[in-house]
Amino acid sequence: MKFVVLLAAVAALSSAASFPGKTEHYRGNQLIRITVEYEEDLKWLRNIEEKMNLDFWTDPSTIRPVDVMVPRDFTSEFKRMLNKRELYYKVLRQDLQDDVDNDLAEAMRALQKKARIGIQTLDDFDYSIYHPFDEIQQWATDVANEYSFVTKFKFGETYEGREIGALEIAAPANAMASDPKPVVYFEGGIHAREWISPATVMFFTGKLLEMYNNGDADARRVLGMFDLHIVPSLNGDGYVFTWTDERLWRKSRQPNPDFGCVGTDLNRNFDAFWGQNGASPWPCSIVYRGFTPLNNPETTAVDAHFQALKAAGRVTKVFIDWHSYSQLILAPWSYSSAAELPAESENQLAAAAAMAAAMNSTNSVAGGYIHGPSARLLYEASGASNDYGFASTPAATYTYVVELRDTGEYGFVLPADQILPSGEESYDGVIALLDYVINNDYD
Repeated sequence: MKFVVLLAAVAALSSAASFPGKTEHYRGNQLIRITVEYEEDLKWLRNIEEKMNLDFWTDPSTIRPVDVMVPRDFTSEFKRMLNKRELYYKVLRQDLQDDVDNDLAEAMRALQKKARIGIQTLDDFDYSIYHPFDEIQQWATDVANEYSFVTKFKFGETYEGREIGALEIAAPANAMASDPKPVVYFEGGIHAREWISPATVMFFTGKLLEMYNNGDADARRVLGMFDLHIVPSLNGDGYVFTWTDERLWRKSRQPNPDFGCVGTDLNRNFDAFWGQNGASPWPCSIVYRGFTPLNNPETTAVDAHFQALKAAGRVTKVFIDWHSYSQLILAPWSYSSAAELPAESENQLAAAAAMAAAMNSTNSVAGGYIHGPSARLLYEASGASNDYGFASTPAATYTYVVELRDTGEYGFVLPADQILPSGEESYDGVIALLDYVINNDYD
């Protein structure tokens, strides 16, 4: 079965590479970083974003560097506009197609090599490369087969009918554990182009299980106190589309009736302050919120899972949605920078601080990880997962969006050589966060 999955992945990627129209979307497109110092300039950029539907990789809503992908036929004019407004800018990536080609070529070489080798075991799984969706699902199956206390279950289905696989890690309880143990929920891949997210979630999951089997005290402690529910790749349709058609696709693939634009930003589609700031009612926007909350099967699956946990009397302690990029740990609120912070904010931020410190000490990553309330540190985003995790059905106190590497040099086309360091620092961050909860808020 695994060999068949490998051959299918190679065939799909080979097919995509054979059609230049599918792989040349970004030829000549540049990633430009703009230095913004005044609110008037942010307003000007937001107006451009709305009118020209440019793909802003960092939202022009707070005073900080703003990254935007500019199409090749607009780069000269856009730079002229920036110069006229006396805005300093720097070209981070001269031709994004080169980065996309490098991503896909590296993935192709790795898949072809594995296909030549043939049948492999979980021990052979290569965490240092990006994997297609079917391989991610096969990995989950192999993990469940390898460990007696791990179960793979059907989390839901995507719009195009792909099964979303999830893992439940339910190791034997420690003597001090609650009965039943609280749930920790980790979700990756909600935004299709953020390949580092599923790769990192798989890495730290695999390491946690391996360390547990080896008798490591940290792994034994946290898995003995919590049951982990892990969805490595939620937006399967979008993720597949990034491998076969458009590497920088962000949204789901559910059509929007009466509009030519496909997809919803799933991280604006949750039933938490839906339809307010930082989400667009326009289906062609990359932050399109959907016609109604939870109107995509992927977000419906998340909600159904937590409705079932609530009905079963299960407590969810931690909810983390793993993203890229910017190296941030973002606590509620996302929907408003003006809203009063939750009463639990002190604990949320202290746990995030412990997580950031552990991640920063692992590899001394350039720029470091910083933490804070999402809308105040980054930008406003209503209908977002971390607000849903805290304010809605899960009601998990420790709810975050984690933005992984990097701080913009590569952005969403992060080279595969960044996967292992990202996974290592995230593993240490997870241990530190869960230890904080155990020591300060476990019941």
